[in-house]
Amino acid sequence: MNRFLSKDFLSGVMFIIFGLTALYFGNHLALGTPVRMGPGYVPHKLACIMLILGGIISLTPLYETATHAEKQAIWIPVGGAALLFIPAAHYLVPLFDAAPWLAAIAGDWFQLVATALLLALLLFGALLPVLSSARAAPGALEAVEAPKWKPITMVTVGIVLFALLLERTGMFPALVALVLIASLGGEEFKTVEVIGNIVVLTILSILVFKVGLGMNISVIEGVW
Repeated sequence: MNRFLSKDFLSGVMFIIFGLTALYFGNHLALGTPVRMGPGYVPHKLACIMLILGGIISLTPLYETATHAEKQAIWIPVGGAALLFIPAAHYLVPLFDAAPWLAAIAGDWFQLVATALLLALLLFGALLPVLSSARAAPGALEAVEAPKWKPITMVTVGIVLFALLLERTGMFPALVALVLIASLGGEEFKTVEVIGNIVVLTILSILVFKVGLGMNISVIEGVW
């Protein structure tokens, strides 16, 4: 089968798309610093982590199915260039009158690692069909299964409802709606597990966002 259509590769691409989407819609939020975090700091770092994970997940099946000759001709030079890109961009870009977006990337290690992985993935995608083969041996990779629309639909509806309820009703009711609706997408609905998930997520959200980060989020609108 085609190495670019395997389950693992496409899963990594999905992470990359989510990460890029989060960066795009959150680019207007102030980042701040690790000591004084702005509203965009945590979403920005999470988006970069998703890009890094997506790059690693996508590259893994390509590397595992690579021949020795392919590793010598493509993986070693491209991998070496990606590793050198990170410190080179971090230390050299500030020496020039670079564009603001390029200077922002060069000053953030998370963004640099994510950028290096994405550039490496693009290079591999361009070079593999030319210098090697885009096809893997039968059984070497797991094929993509048909999408299961019920969990996809329920999780999506839960997330959208959470976003709509968060400012209107507070964090707790929004989390209840999210967990309840998302749980309906599974094969079994266990009341005890659902209640446990709601309790744990609520406690963690309060500790992290309201107590730890001091964000102005209501747990229950008009009450706390």
